[in-house]
Amino acid sequence: MKITFLSLLFSINLLTFLSVSAQESRPIAKKILAFCEMNEGKKVGKGECWDLAKEALNQAEAVWTPPYEFGTVITKKEALVAGDILQFEKVKIESPDGSWKELPHHTAIIYKVIEKNKFIMAEQNANGKRFVIFSEIDLSHITKGKYTAYRPN
Repeated sequence: MKITFLSLLFSINLLTFLSVSAQESRPIAKKILAFCEMNEGKKVGKGECWDLAKEALNQAEAVWTPPYEFGTVITKKEALVAGDILQFEKVKIESPDGSWKELPHHTAIIYKVIEKNKFIMAEQNANGKRFVIFSEIDLSHITKGKYTAYRPN
């Protein structure tokens, strides 16, 4: 009975891994991430935060509705994957070390998943930089505001 249970557990974990890997390897996501990499350190469009998402989506030939409907809305129960786009509204993030960050109206692309709620984001017009940068964010430390996550199609 132990072997059957372990086999079942292994199969479930493998299917979960393959499911997440498949999401991250979607052709549109790959194109969006490649666009971010190609433009690191460069100003995209006018240098506004949403210009990065707009140009990445257009380059990937994604279906979306400007200015801020970047794809299918992802519920909070779904796992976020690389290539998903976040739209922040009046967000404040307070880290345990006392540092904080405010995102009053900001758009960013999830570049890499570190762990649940912790990501490397591709963004611009952040921290006074009007060019593409990569920064870490932990959504579990949001104390105010909200964000909407989109999965580009």
